[in-house]
Amino acid sequence: MTARLPRTAVVLLAAALAGCAPPVATQTRDGTMTPGGVTLVRADPAVLQQCADFPVERAPRPIVLMGDSRIRVQGFTTDNAKIALMQGKLALETTLPAGPSTVEVNLTDGTFTLPAISAEQAYDVIVAAGDPGAVSDVSPAPLRITKIALGTAEFRTDRGRLTLPAWLFTAAESTQPLAVPMLAEAAFWRPGEPNLGEPGAASIAADGMTLTVQLMKTPDPCPGMPTEQFEAEVAESTTAVAIGLRLVESSPAATPGRRQGGCLDDLVYRTQPYTVRLARPLGNRVLVGRDGASAVTKG
Repeated sequence: MTARLPRTAVVLLAAALAGCAPPVATQTRDGTMTPGGVTLVRADPAVLQQCADFPVERAPRPIVLMGDSRIRVQGFTTDNAKIALMQGKLALETTLPAGPSTVEVNLTDGTFTLPAISAEQAYDVIVAAGDPGAVSDVSPAPLRITKIALGTAEFRTDRGRLTLPAWLFTAAESTQPLAVPMLAEAAFWRPGEPNLGEPGAASIAADGMTLTVQLMKTPDPCPGMPTEQFEAEVAESTTAVAIGLRLVESSPAATPGRRQGGCLDDLVYRTQPYTVRLARPLGNRVLVGRDGASAVTKG
């Protein structure tokens, strides 16, 4: 289904958001609407401070997971199972297998041998991610964990999708096993904090400096409204890059008629690519969007 937005929608990254901060405003609106009724979200240099301690020189580069936990969940066949997981209400109906103390993993900057967590620690991660107060008016039966095995799973990160060694937990009413990376917490950047978004929102060219991002495209104007053009803007630090949009032109209304505040155009959400040139290669820096850091893949 096509997403639909009002004419006064905020112009923001249609992109992944993650990494350096919880989902609070990490870019600023310029305080006014454009003549066409769009409230701009600008690249705010202040947000770069929230990533000031990101260890860009560390090898391996810390994994920045997209999402608010270290658990990959594909879906459930019942609402009971979904709510049970949300509440951290599990029933272990199998033994916890032994596992290795270290594991080899292929990351974006090479192959490394890193400390691993046990099946018991991974199980604790799932339980700890639940909130007993979630959906407080429902008391589901515990989610039954019937099998635990070593394997691999694909996780969304700020550098695209990574296949990581994982503990796989088969649940009675889960469409696929729950997956928890086998890597110790030190391998991740602030694991468990809200890191919202989807990979593929931005791509970096081979030169490492030409960045293409998908941002919201303003619909054609309603009668009596001006035609507006926007461009991406960038702010940089040694640890992060912030992206936003700014208005570069507002032309007189191309379509005559009386402006009507209730006009919502065709309400279709559209994006288009915007390209910016960085002052230096992106490297290991975090790409910051409206609420955190955007996912970057190689173009």
